[in-house]
Amino acid sequence: MNTNFLQTGKDTVANSLAHLNRQMEEANTEEKAKLLGLPYVNLHAFPTDLNTLSLFSEVEVTSLQGVPFSRDKNELKIATTNPTNPNLQQKIQELSKHYHITLYIVSQAGLNYALTFYKNVVTPPAAISEEVRLVPATDYMGSLEKLKDVAVQKQKNITELVGNLFGVAKLLGASDIHLEPEEHIVKVRFRVDGVLQDLIHLDKSLQPTLISRVKILSKVKLNVENMPQDGRMTFFWGNNPVDVRVSTLPSNYGEGIVLRLLGVGAIELKLDDLGLTGKSYTVIEKELQKPNGMIVTTGPTGSGKTTTLYAFLNELNDPGVKIITIEDPVEYKLEGISQTPIDHNVDFSFAKALRSILRQDPDIVMVGEIRDAETADTALQAALTGHIVLTTLHTNDSFGAIPRLMTMGAKPFIIAPAINAVIAQRLVRRLCEKCKTTVVLEPAVAEHINTILQSIPTSAEVVLPEPLQFYHAPGCSECHNLGYKGRIGIYEVIHVTDAIKDLILKSSSMLDLKKQAIADGTLTMAQDGLLKALAGITDVEEVFRVAGE
Repeated sequence: MNTNFLQTGKDTVANSLAHLNRQMEEANTEEKAKLLGLPYVNLHAFPTDLNTLSLFSEVEVTSLQGVPFSRDKNELKIATTNPTNPNLQQKIQELSKHYHITLYIVSQAGLNYALTFYKNVVTPPAAISEEVRLVPATDYMGSLEKLKDVAVQKQKNITELVGNLFGVAKLLGASDIHLEPEEHIVKVRFRVDGVLQDLIHLDKSLQPTLISRVKILSKVKLNVENMPQDGRMTFFWGNNPVDVRVSTLPSNYGEGIVLRLLGVGAIELKLDDLGLTGKSYTVIEKELQKPNGMIVTTGPTGSGKTTTLYAFLNELNDPGVKIITIEDPVEYKLEGISQTPIDHNVDFSFAKALRSILRQDPDIVMVGEIRDAETADTALQAALTGHIVLTTLHTNDSFGAIPRLMTMGAKPFIIAPAINAVIAQRLVRRLCEKCKTTVVLEPAVAEHINTILQSIPTSAEVVLPEPLQFYHAPGCSECHNLGYKGRIGIYEVIHVTDAIKDLILKSSSMLDLKKQAIADGTLTMAQDGLLKALAGITDVEEVFRVAGE
């Protein structure tokens, strides 16, 4: 007798019985759902959404006796064999902050079927590789060109796609990668030398997996889509780690994500590299040598304030000096310096951190930002009691820093002796040296520039070249046809002289402070920028774009 035939027959009977039993189990489960007043779902017949399944780990599904199986914006559907499971109820309570939850009844066989996807397909977030390693010699720019074809995009592994984006960012020297979902596409833009460049549009179908991959790498919650989150990750460019700060934000078409690459450039910067010229350089060099006092840098987000402070720290970082920083977050890691991150989750603010580190007997303190009266008062007191204090403040120009501190409640008799110098700054793009050429300006523009330059005070110790010659760069392969490569600061430096201190003590207006500072030799940012344009470092368009005059 043919044993294979007998075995096949037994298998057929067993399969039929299993199918019949499952049908009966599903029927019983459907009846149970009706009795409980809850909807029923047969997961064997329901399309599986792996992204939704990944909201729970395999261990959670087993413990909670429930599995998420469908998600649409703020709607989340969970199937369970036991709706009264206390762990499940607690999980639903947590998720209800972000989703409208609908609970379904499912058979044990259906739940077991969902679990098979975890074993075979869905990798728990903690187990997914969080290491991205890139090879600098790879042609990432060529890969980007190919990715402009939607068919190529869909063939790409999402891990490889994210790696390509990081690789292009490094080659371009980008500071940020923007992933911006729109109705039919995901726009990818790179901020290069302070200006956003629209480089590629990804197919909308890639959005869920792309966003999930970035969220996993940056260790933020996958199941939170309707509120902002902040995370951090690191990728390797060859053997060099590159830290990335990640910010997510809900939008009409899904979460937008900005990835800020925190490069290592500021670690090696010195005072000479910043672009301070003439009297501005002399003032800062002199004030950094003093044993105490505060130096304040001002400017909007992305104007290079932190980079400037790190360059100062590099000048001051000697073996016999103790330096402690308070930052939110720590953007660059420096050898020989104690760096303290702010932690809002445990109410560890700038003010509390500053009070604590002053008990650590530092010589130099860097306070990432003065945001409130308590931090301002503590920092000013520290500057009066034998510490060098470096900090930043959000004002439009250097002349507004003193009034800003006063509006925070700082007393003029404390501000005047505490502050040594105030710096306002912006970043302008450097002209590409390979394609830079001279340019003839329009008569009206040239006349406006001449007016600005002629108002430079003699006390600024500036000598204008003759004739006035400006430059421009049309773009070439070296600068990726942008005309610019790299950035440099333009500055406005107030030296707090005795005359300035007298005005502070009298609570004088910002206009009076500005008049005195200019009389003392302060260059405006526009003047400093135009001097750099005359030197062929940048162009007139950049100066007016950034300085606004």
